[in-house]
Amino acid sequence: MQRAALEHDAKIWDATHDVLAAAAVTAGGLDVSTNTTSVVADMVGYNSSYTELQDFVVTLVKGGSTATNKMATTLRDVKKQYESDDEAARAAIGALWAPVE
Repeated sequence: MQRAALEHDAKIWDATHDVLAAAAVTAGGLDVSTNTTSVVADMVGYNSSYTELQDFVVTLVKGGSTATNKMATTLRDVKKQYESDDEAARAAIGALWAPVE
């Protein structure tokens, strides 16, 4: 049961990673130029401020994507360790004891 819960949660983290990765790509592709705003906006620094903010947001979202991917991987590693430990315990007990029929 615990293993199924670990895999379930890992899938949730995977889905979050996918959404954040797509958001980072989309945010990085947004473009503001003098053609989309105005010469005045460019002169007062709007376009450069927008670009700085965009870079910050993209970096932040990419970081979230990386962190959620690591969380999914960690949960799966924990699941594998549980399975390995259970198998080792089963083998150790089996070597010492066998049911009598």
